[in-house]
Amino acid sequence: MTYAEALQYLDSFLNYEQTVQYHYPEAFSLDRVRALLSRLGDPQNRYPTLHVAGTKGKGSTCVFAASILQAAGLRTGLYTSPHLFSIRERFQINGVPISEPEMTGVVDALRRVSPEKELTYFEVTTACAFLHFARSGVDAAVIEVGLGGRLDATNVLNPAVTAITPVSLDHMDKLGNTLAQIAGEKAGIVKSGIPVVVSPQPPEAVETIERTAQKQGAPLHRLEREVSVREPKISLQGSTASFQTPVRLYRQVQVPLLGRHQLINAAAAIRLTELFAERGAVPALSEESVTQGIARVRWPGRCQLVEGTPPVILDGAQNAESARVLKETVRELFPGRPVILIVGTSADKDLEGMAGVWGAWAKRVILTRAAHPRAASLDSLEKAFAAAAVSVERSESVDEALQKAKEKTAPGDLIAVSGSLFVAGEALKRLSSVDGGPGREQPRSRPPTEEAKRR
Repeated sequence: MTYAEALQYLDSFLNYEQTVQYHYPEAFSLDRVRALLSRLGDPQNRYPTLHVAGTKGKGSTCVFAASILQAAGLRTGLYTSPHLFSIRERFQINGVPISEPEMTGVVDALRRVSPEKELTYFEVTTACAFLHFARSGVDAAVIEVGLGGRLDATNVLNPAVTAITPVSLDHMDKLGNTLAQIAGEKAGIVKSGIPVVVSPQPPEAVETIERTAQKQGAPLHRLEREVSVREPKISLQGSTASFQTPVRLYRQVQVPLLGRHQLINAAAAIRLTELFAERGAVPALSEESVTQGIARVRWPGRCQLVEGTPPVILDGAQNAESARVLKETVRELFPGRPVILIVGTSADKDLEGMAGVWGAWAKRVILTRAAHPRAASLDSLEKAFAAAAVSVERSESVDEALQKAKEKTAPGDLIAVSGSLFVAGEALKRLSSVDGGPGREQPRSRPPTEEAKRR
């Protein structure tokens, strides 16, 4: 098997990341994931794991946690999704994506155990991650939930600790129309006797999570009660703050990811790794490993500033709450700067909610779509912004939207690109003029294969 053949083999599985047309929960089965992992020798049981769910900030929390453990001397696996450029970004060890030969070997091993044809793309890639980490002898792995939690393929884990980052309305056609319903799905990762760190939540969500933790007998650690963020200073270089936890005071920690909200994600990662150490999974964490680990984090496409004239902010905000956070972050970092907003979303998102948040904020709004099957049509985007009484321009591609934005910028303008990580990734590739960052293949933009459609 070559690397290209490995990618082709993965593409033969039905990919719900490429379509919104499926019925939740019937589309998912933890039993078939467990059966596949059993044939692979249950690689997920060969190292301790940290399991993280949530609507917003779960990827950033995972990256912070993995970097802390790496700074503590652990060989640390990190599994996240989706990717910006290459699928190899999803499987990292000590911050390095899986190599093409390693990826090929893992996929070939999976193929040899003859996975059921009903398995999905995310289910088989999750199995690939667990196998890669086992083969590589990691000391620990940080695993991000893909969708929801209860039925997510990653929920076959027996983690040492879990975390639930802020919950908000997203994937409502799949997870439920209320915060309580969505929080219930996220809380599906809570396990009996396993500590769970809970980031600040709306009351409806935290009540659901608390009930689940009590029912499971899982120690609940409310972040706002256990960690205080002291003297935060926000700048274009990130943030600086001290974090007081039940273990110690971490002084003047440099948080390189932009935005005040990243202080909450960093705090969650600190408490998560402290509890991981208390469980005996790793030696006690030093103040130095925490501060160095957080300071070293790089996480493209998340409130990422690309300097230039004009400067560009790239972000994957994809619901009304994350749209609000992006707007507040830009206003704090660039007070008074007029914003040219480039927006492209997936078709299953709350377009009206995002338009309501962003509409009156932007000087100009340029609608676009990523080269991805789930991308919302320009007509549906325009309809959403029209409901918010916002006039818009249209561009058929992210490249064209960037060019149009730059052609009419005035001194002092700022360009913000958001709506999905797919749009942010295409913009980043265009702006950085590279061949795809850590991987060479293009973002996955093909529709499901005919074989996958028949399945």
